[in-house]
Amino acid sequence: MTATPVDTPPAGPPADSTPPPGNTPPAGNAPSAGKAKQPKKPRSWRWLRLVVPPAAVLVVVLLGTWIYQLEQPDEDDPAYLSPTSTADIGAATLADRVRAAGVDIQRMTKSSDALVAANEGDATLLITTPELVHPHYLRMLKLLPPTTDVVLIEPRLDTVVDALLPLWSAKRAYVSEASDPGCTYAPAVEAGRAGVRRTRYGSVYKQEAEEVARCYDDALVVFERGASRITLVGSADPFRNDRIGEHNNAKLATGLLTRSPRLIWLDLHRRESPPLVTNDPGLAGGSAAPPSLRPPSSGEPGDPDFPVRGEGGSDDQPTTWGGDSSGEEPPNPLWQAFPPWTYVAAALLAIVFILSALAQARRLGSPVVEPLPIVVRASETVAGRGRLYQRAKARAESLQTLRATALSRLTHLLRLEPDVDHRTLIEAVAAQSGWPAPLVEQVLFGPSPEDDVQLVQAATSLEQLLNAVATEHPVAATNAPAAAPEGESR
Repeated sequence: MTATPVDTPPAGPPADSTPPPGNTPPAGNAPSAGKAKQPKKPRSWRWLRLVVPPAAVLVVVLLGTWIYQLEQPDEDDPAYLSPTSTADIGAATLADRVRAAGVDIQRMTKSSDALVAANEGDATLLITTPELVHPHYLRMLKLLPPTTDVVLIEPRLDTVVDALLPLWSAKRAYVSEASDPGCTYAPAVEAGRAGVRRTRYGSVYKQEAEEVARCYDDALVVFERGASRITLVGSADPFRNDRIGEHNNAKLATGLLTRSPRLIWLDLHRRESPPLVTNDPGLAGGSAAPPSLRPPSSGEPGDPDFPVRGEGGSDDQPTTWGGDSSGEEPPNPLWQAFPPWTYVAAALLAIVFILSALAQARRLGSPVVEPLPIVVRASETVAGRGRLYQRAKARAESLQTLRATALSRLTHLLRLEPDVDHRTLIEAVAAQSGWPAPLVEQVLFGPSPEDDVQLVQAATSLEQLLNAVATEHPVAATNAPAAAPEGESR
């Protein structure tokens, strides 16, 4: 008895069946590929590679400059170059040396008192903080007698300009350096090498003063203006307690301050008000102001260096030195109105700005795959590149490209290292293909073709060699192209 097979209908609705109208899902709930939420791209931080290095350099420079400024002594500090201070920035050690040389020290705290004492003559006037002295008092230095020497410690360019000192420039460095005197000035020659080279002064204006000496690479300048002799010292290190023992600083500072029996030490640590001018002769038993300082209302000619108040209540503007017959003008002090580090910071900010502009000018991020407007067949690309080589007559470059591709395929087929040496590669190819080693060497590393015929022959030989290596049964050596004799061109 045989069982008759029964046809079982397939499970599920027929292929051509349609669902009932009531069970059709709403169109709004159907998933749409276009409305699917795209995954959020990770944020790129590649811009940090361009921003962080310049920012780090700028921070280091600014931090170093800030620390440098903190370490610099403050002229407002009462201990700064004070003859009574034993602090590092004080000058008690120098004061003891001066007293040991037999010089009497008169400490003054007001510029007017110091000028009155210096006007008596036979003295040395030491001004440790020229920046705090009012410029009108500094202009009065030319009125001192010839027996009074004046020593100014490190006046800066703005002080030189405001005090009408006859110098062209004053360039200040970050630190003091030691140098040899390089002059015949007695205190410098006796001291020798000293750490005084920090602020270097320009030449002396010849129509206003006469230069006496210039030592330590322009850091110590002596000139005579009027009847007085003024010495500019380019660094405060030889006078400080913590630096006086370095090099020959002690000898230099002591030699500058012991040339007279009296030393008037102006110990000033605050900015002063401008001097007052009066014509009342009863205040000092005589003329209260020198004739050159009297206002024009007194009937006597006044000094153009001092703006004094006249009858009209307006200040007469001083006439600055200058106006050489050669047409030269004093240098513009604006370039040295700011500390040197500000120009370095400005240059770094400019570099950062330029680098940022260059970075924003190019597209950042990973490459984006974009569809080509048309599809170009590989054969057309190869043919077009070949025509370019043909038009340029670049036979050597063409064969070099073919050989580079063949070498890459051969090292891959023979499982060799990409940087294998030529001899090992030639032996391996010869063993696999059955070709003679000299022929393999000529095909892979032979001379460049001289015409199109040689180029075609070399390309054909490369293709046959690749086929011989790639097939299981290498091409017989008899089917390979014959090697050209030595010295014969192909």
